[in-house]
Amino acid sequence: MQHMILAFITIGVVWYAWRNFKQLGRLRLADVDLSPEERQAKQMTYVMRIVFCLLCLAVLPFAFTLITKDQ
Repeated sequence: MQHMILAFITIGVVWYAWRNFKQLGRLRLADVDLSPEERQAKQMTYVMRIVFCLLCLAVLPFAFTLITKDQ
């Protein structure tokens, strides 16, 4: 049961990272009216979200082990 919960959380994090990755790729086509500074700020927002998701994926098994260790 615990592995199922971890799998669903992992699927959610990967899905969120994938959505941000797709938005990052479409940024130049979707927002042609943005200035270069605004475009770069949006790019950094998407990149930081992706990095956060990767960090969550790295920490998630360890945190989940600590949480469920007592049970």
